Amino acid sequence: MKFKNNKIYKIDKNGKKHRIFWIWGLNLIWQGSNSTVYLYEPCVRFRNSRLVMGENATATFKSSKTKLRKMDIHVWSENGSLEIGHDLLPNLNCRINVYREPNLHVKIGDNCMMGPNVTVSASDAHCIYQTTDGKVLNRGRDVVIGNHCWFTSNVSVFKGVTIADNCIFGAGCNVTKDCLTANALYVGTPAKVIKENVNWSYDFPEGDYYVQ
Repeated sequence: MKFKNNKIYKIDKNGKKHRIFWIWGLNLIWQGSNSTVYLYEPCVRFRNSRLVMGENATATFKSSKTKLRKMDIHVWSENGSLEIGHDLLPNLNCRINVYREPNLHVKIGDNCMMGPNVTVSASDAHCIYQTTDGKVLNRGRDVVIGNHCWFTSNVSVFKGVTIADNCIFGAGCNVTKDCLTANALYVGTPAKVIKENVNWSYDFPEGDYYVQ
């Protein structure tokens, strides 16, 4: 039967699973069967967000003190998965796409921050092919984002990208290639390093502008 055997589990601090049947603030839409959502305590909070789950898909939200507001998340890839690390802090209208093609995966590390209108996509969603032989030219590929990365406003992260820890992406960046230099500031299209040996903090320090 269609839409059979979909489940939501809350994982407590001892690692024990507890089945639940709804998530406050999240419009959870099942588009297939045998899919699972995992929430680790203390659970992330949702507000006016949407999660669409496909066939045999998995979405994992690690423990978090933050709130996901007006996020649009699609794990609509057969046998696909999304893992969001601890304490993701997104602004409004962020989108994560793991969909249309099978076996796609997106992993976002711990303590990342997203400004408004950030998009992370593991596929182009639609097919481009050669008219001579029908060969598909734009297959989807996994996305892996490291820990403590800051994506400022209107940043797009595209398929097949791996991002190192402690990276900063300037407004309007299009991240189309691996960004493997950690502690770096990236800008432009495609995103390129313009400054190394940098990091970021949620807050400005008091007094002199030095982070201790």
